[in-house]
Amino acid sequence: MASKFSGRVRQSCLVAAIAAALLVAPSAHADPSSSDRETARSMMGEGRELRDKGDLKAALQRFKTADSLMHVPTTGLEVAKTQVALGLLLEARDTIAAIRKLPQGPNDPAPFTDARNKADDLDTTVEPKIPSVTITVGGTAEGETAAVSIDGASIPASIAGLPRKVNPGHHTVTAKGTSGEASQEIDVAEGDKKQVQLVLSTGGAGGEGAPAGGGEGEPAKESTSTSETKVHSPTVLTYVSGGVGAAGLVAGTITGILSLSTTSKLKTECPNHVCPAGQPTSDYNSASTMGTISTVGFIVGLVGAGVAVTTLIIGHEAPSETPARAPSETGGGNGGGEAPAPAAPESRLRVTPWIGLGSAGVFGTF
Repeated sequence: MASKFSGRVRQSCLVAAIAAALLVAPSAHADPSSSDRETARSMMGEGRELRDKGDLKAALQRFKTADSLMHVPTTGLEVAKTQVALGLLLEARDTIAAIRKLPQGPNDPAPFTDARNKADDLDTTVEPKIPSVTITVGGTAEGETAAVSIDGASIPASIAGLPRKVNPGHHTVTAKGTSGEASQEIDVAEGDKKQVQLVLSTGGAGGEGAPAGGGEGEPAKESTSTSETKVHSPTVLTYVSGGVGAAGLVAGTITGILSLSTTSKLKTECPNHVCPAGQPTSDYNSASTMGTISTVGFIVGLVGAGVAVTTLIIGHEAPSETPARAPSETGGGNGGGEAPAPAAPESRLRVTPWIGLGSAGVFGTF
């Protein structure tokens, strides 16, 4: 009898404890105070103003503060809408899920019901916009699973080779293993389904789009081929044509001055091309010759200058030279390794104009 009585007492105590827990639970979610409600109203107003001005980050902070005080659908909806505007699609869906978990009563005000409906519509719009990235890793040792992360956040090994949901924007994908590591930067747009392939290497970088010949930090291999590169440095043709052009302009200028001087003198001494008796006619011939030489000189000068400028603009093909190695790389001094590359020979081109009586020209040496 005593045993039955004690069992009933224990059962009654258990029922009383459950009832007490149910009574205490609502008190843990007590209504916000008047100060909380007024602060939340202020934060909501500031958040809307900041969002209208384009300061979405500051607006989101205000809306989050209001939501932390009130925990109602209207504050949560503003948080979700601002997160979507910032491209935080994953966070927006979490916020919408939190709105759905809020208790719903028959006496909820109409704005709460409207906010819940708008949150559902927003979720339907956001879900298909969330992009995904599928990451595969090569170069791993047999039986090894590389540690993969996106923007520093580790990805569970169970999702290796499967689409991983991410926010739109710029991301850095990294993989590390015993064989080395690899990383790649990618840009993902809304709705993208991007494939990223990483290959582990000791250089620390690799994957699609990585430069051939190793990753970042790996020394570039010396090329054994004589690849040619377009350069725009002066050549022998540039110097020759430039010298000829300069000489032609000088000769044309000097002979032109002499021709004009002689012609002016003859106009004074021989009006109407009639010279006094005894005036040598050779002066006319000399003036004419000087005029011809001046014209030819200017033509040669312009052509030479044009050729020189053209050679610089068009450029020329020249084999790329391997830079000389420092002594520390070649074994030092004459003790082995490749000898330093010889210095480029100094150009000895010299172009000098000359002018004689009734003639002009240039001569040069190399």
